[in-house]
Amino acid sequence: MTVQATSAKEIGIVPPETHLVREHGPFQLRRIRPGITLGRPNDAGFGGLGTIDHAKLQPGLVVKMHEHRNDEIISYMRAGRMQHTDSAGHSEIISSDRLMVMNAGHSFSHEEEVVGDDQIEMLQIFVRPEVANMEPGVQFADLDETERYGQWRLLTGPAGSAAPTFVRQAIYLYDTQLAAGATIDVPSMEGFDRWLYVFRGEVTAGPQKVGWRTALMIGADEPQFKVTATLDSDLVVFLVNRGAKYSREGTMSG
Repeated sequence: MTVQATSAKEIGIVPPETHLVREHGPFQLRRIRPGITLGRPNDAGFGGLGTIDHAKLQPGLVVKMHEHRNDEIISYMRAGRMQHTDSAGHSEIISSDRLMVMNAGHSFSHEEEVVGDDQIEMLQIFVRPEVANMEPGVQFADLDETERYGQWRLLTGPAGSAAPTFVRQAIYLYDTQLAAGATIDVPSMEGFDRWLYVFRGEVTAGPQKVGWRTALMIGADEPQFKVTATLDSDLVVFLVNRGAKYSREGTMSG
């Protein structure tokens, strides 16, 4: 099934209380439904942005080989190191300075193992592709941490964009690290709504205080939007063309 959405018209908030919290021994996650507060009973996604898992994985954990279909999966890590193995024959270490995107297409399987003595903290981001059953693939990109200090770093974009990795959807992903007291403009693009997530820290946006694990939905009609860090903060923002078509046949993103 392919769906077409419309853009958001105002600023909204997705609080931590809306997350689905799950703990299974060495595996803890908060499942974030980015459009849960939009009031759509049959779809808690934000256009092509389907689901986000804010996960913590303990040393020694192995997530056994399993299959995905029709998910575009961005593995964004802020702490720890993970050994990735997949059905295409790759075996790679991913970390805060090595980004991975799996374009699952009609079928893609992977296994993940925490390596070393440090806990992993990451976002596993499930994007809905524009159509179902495309060819599968996987991408890895080396990152420079200094490029996110006090400025936005582009991580992922649509195929053919200037981003170092791609998803097959009209979505861009940026991140930044802000020192307390710093102010920054949130990226904008005509026709794209924004979904800003406080991975760590706290920011203010006008009179609104936005804390740890909280998101702001910012409509495309708010082209100039600033946030100020009240604590040292790690932020991510998605630019989402909610008018773009997307498939809901994903294993997780649907």
